[in-house]
Amino acid sequence: MTRLFFFLCLILLPLQSHAEDVKLTPEQTQLAKKLRTYLNELKTLKGTFAQVSSTGSYADGKVILQRPGKMRLTYNPPQQTELIVRKGTIVYHDKEFRQVTYYPLNATPLAVLLQDTLSFEEDVRIIDLAQSPGVIELTLVDRDDPGMGTVTLVFSDAPIQLRKWVIVDAQGIMTQVSLLNAQTDVPVASNAFDFIDPKYDLSNK
Repeated sequence: MTRLFFFLCLILLPLQSHAEDVKLTPEQTQLAKKLRTYLNELKTLKGTFAQVSSTGSYADGKVILQRPGKMRLTYNPPQQTELIVRKGTIVYHDKEFRQVTYYPLNATPLAVLLQDTLSFEEDVRIIDLAQSPGVIELTLVDRDDPGMGTVTLVFSDAPIQLRKWVIVDAQGIMTQVSLLNAQTDVPVASNAFDFIDPKYDLSNK
């Protein structure tokens, strides 16, 4: 149950937000265009990750991402869990208890990151864009359903590269996933996002 709660904090808990679009300066508008171009050109990513929560929880593991709509987080021991995004569904698999939980991708903030083509005018709203030396932080909400949560994408700026994403839930709990040793636009195996529910896997009885 603790592991499942940790997962829910990562992607599902809604944020009741009525924030308006931030008014961008001309310089910020140009920066936002660069970030949008980077995200829309980002097709694959592989690496390791470290995940921390403001509740004190910690986990790490391996990540594979393929846009549009695919991602796999495989957690290192002592965690015995994995998260697979495929076919518009998020699959949370607890290997220890052989339990699987399914959620629609479009009901979570992760949908923003995994969209095929991201538009700040049609798909998401920018509610914050901040830049400090070496770091850019872009906070987005879904235009149609801002209550499902916010996602902050954190980039390095020279060159622009995705470094982490941060989710904040309605209770103010923050979950941050930092990318480590990430490689972009690399080949991804065709079976990287395959998943067989253990209750249907006759070879794993």
